[in-house]
Amino acid sequence: MQRLFPILLCVLLVASCKNPPSLERDVFPEQASLEQDEAVHPRNSLEWWYATGWLQDDATGDTFGIEFVIFHFNLRGKTDRMLTNVAITDPKRQRFYFDHALSKEDELLKAALPLSLSVNNGECAGHLDGAAGNYQILGRGMADGTPFGYHLKLDSDKPVVMHGGGTGVEDYGGHAKAGYFSYTDLATTGTITIGDEVRNVSGKLWYDRQWNCGAVLQNGSTGWDWASITIDQTGDQLMLYRLRLEKGKNFFGGTLIKEDGSYAQLPPESISIVDAASWTSPHSKMTYPVGLKVDLPNQDLQLKLMSSIQDQELEIKILPGLKMHSWEGMCEVTGEQNGKALTGKAYLEITNPENRSN
Repeated sequence: MQRLFPILLCVLLVASCKNPPSLERDVFPEQASLEQDEAVHPRNSLEWWYATGWLQDDATGDTFGIEFVIFHFNLRGKTDRMLTNVAITDPKRQRFYFDHALSKEDELLKAALPLSLSVNNGECAGHLDGAAGNYQILGRGMADGTPFGYHLKLDSDKPVVMHGGGTGVEDYGGHAKAGYFSYTDLATTGTITIGDEVRNVSGKLWYDRQWNCGAVLQNGSTGWDWASITIDQTGDQLMLYRLRLEKGKNFFGGTLIKEDGSYAQLPPESISIVDAASWTSPHSKMTYPVGLKVDLPNQDLQLKLMSSIQDQELEIKILPGLKMHSWEGMCEVTGEQNGKALTGKAYLEITNPENRSN
């Protein structure tokens, strides 16, 4: 289960209900299929299409963080709902721009490729087209009176990564299962807009596809930390997560992706993730670990992730007077492997920060 943000989203959405989303229409094959599973899963409890990463201004070299997601969920098998998140991080100006839109669909979504998914509430909109590592994403929103957005083209430089040891089905320590694959190295070009500035940008984005995610709601005390990491010197990449359960119990998981596109699942016992820095939001009063220490002794690899800016908190307003908060943003990476210094880029997500185990 990569993303805890959507899990808490569903917690919020069902706050007025007594039961979590129904799993009756979720299907759990032993092996995921790229052709079948990138498409919408009809009446799925919770699924999403996600892109995050770092882009650079082609003229100035200024760096920006990008987050884009479309969620699809169906609480009782009757009505589909969709949510989009659109965000840009500007480290140079220490600014974070975020907006979201929610829609209730008139008809049930159908499985079809290439993807063509849209959410639009007028002020904020997200749109995704494509399949199999080639996509176009459009996002726009308003943050504190400032319009922002992007129009980006993504093309895969590496084969798909099927998490769960190549099955595309991630087993979270027996707690839950979910389909999960990624394109981790998408060459990206396009434009971003902040206010009246339009910038031509390029770089790399990481795309995640995950489905059957309502199962984790069976335990309302769950919390998650997730990170995607790219090492500058080697080109190696990591998907890592820390599942935080009740009574301070942690379950770790992840995948190591080599520069040549080969990959392997990391044994849970070979991963250590601990908090390295914290930040308390002046908005929600929640405290997030905005820095993590990662130790992978089997790889002789030690890394430290630190947020590029502290305030990358997401606030979702679903019902009047009811808000949900999580943290997701770009992080800088330092560390060493086999005694050699490393740097890198990462995106980090922290959900349900009040359920902390260290």
